[in-house]
Amino acid sequence: MTIKEQLASMEAKLDHMHKDLTKNKQDIEVLKAKMNMGTGGIKAIALFGGILITITFMITKLLGIK
Repeated sequence: MTIKEQLASMEAKLDHMHKDLTKNKQDIEVLKAKMNMGTGGIKAIALFGGILITITFMITKLLGIK
């Protein structure tokens, strides 16, 4: 292999690595967005459950149910 061929081969490999890194970056951004949506959903369920428990507790205390 001549030096020009070796450089062309290295350039092709670097281009391939750049494409892979770009795709990985995009995949990471998508995963971050999905994780943030999941975290928001868990917080909403916890808040709704807390409100529901509070209302149930207040009604049972008000009516004197044990």
